[in-house]
Amino acid sequence: MKHRKSITLIIITLSALLLSFASVRAQVNYMSFHFIKVHQEKVHNDVLEGKAGNPWQYRILAEYMLEPVITLFRNININRPQPSAFIFFRFLQNTFIFIAAAYFYKKLGLSTYTALLGITILAWMISQSFYDSDLSFNTYFDVLFYLLAGIIILYEKYLWLLLLMVIAAFNRETCGLIILLLPAYALFSQPTHKKNKQVILTTFGMGILYTGIFLWLRVFFGEQQFLTAHGNYPGKGILYFNIFNLRSWEQIWSTAGIIPFLALFSYRKWPKHLKVFFWVIVPVWGIIHFLASVVAETRLFLVPLSLIFIPCVLFGLNHNQD
Repeated sequence: MKHRKSITLIIITLSALLLSFASVRAQVNYMSFHFIKVHQEKVHNDVLEGKAGNPWQYRILAEYMLEPVITLFRNININRPQPSAFIFFRFLQNTFIFIAAAYFYKKLGLSTYTALLGITILAWMISQSFYDSDLSFNTYFDVLFYLLAGIIILYEKYLWLLLLMVIAAFNRETCGLIILLLPAYALFSQPTHKKNKQVILTTFGMGILYTGIFLWLRVFFGEQQFLTAHGNYPGKGILYFNIFNLRSWEQIWSTAGIIPFLALFSYRKWPKHLKVFFWVIVPVWGIIHFLASVVAETRLFLVPLSLIFIPCVLFGLNHNQD
């Protein structure tokens, strides 16, 4: 059994490394090394100097994690250490995303073979989601943290969610929906759960941690200039822009293809916990992003695509092969 697990780990890791190399290479080619050197350095330095604007100034995790990597690259005399460190960091992010996704899919009950197909689909989606984007470290950490939350919940190691929330809250405010995944899972997927007290305490603890970090970041860095999306503030303006901008639908189609439709067609075959995750994440995620962000930047939808739609399609595929 241990030998088999080791072989599985090796296969998943090698696949993740290859897919990460391919997807990061695609992103670097799309953006250009010069853009990364000029623009990404500015974004990074603005956050460290406390002047990145609202909401980017409050998404500090990746920028502070990058600093020791940049220092290391300088110390070992890597050519152009800062942009090289940025690219290497993205490579590591994607690698961990693919590994986490594979193990999440396996824990849902899919085979290793099917899980590898799932991370291949995810790599394709990532490689189609670069529109109007820099390296977007906080967005990809969001994907990783949601996948890790799914794994932790399915393994019922709930206290680890407290540590995850501390890290995720320093990364991006959209991690807040992680708080709802646990009680929804316990209430609707495991109604006779023996750990209900732990579920309540963990959920309450995550809520306190998230709120505390959210407020502390805004007090510590102070009020920041709100950076609008193409001149539109959240609400009706950005909603109108998203709906009637042809680029929105071009990018959504390019990134997601027919995967969401295939997933919905196989709804009856989804595991109960994936149905729970769907109703907690997808409606709220869609509404918030259509009202507050540019949906043509489809990397913003990688969380529901990786956490829900891809594995649901794979369950539908398994059913259709029976």
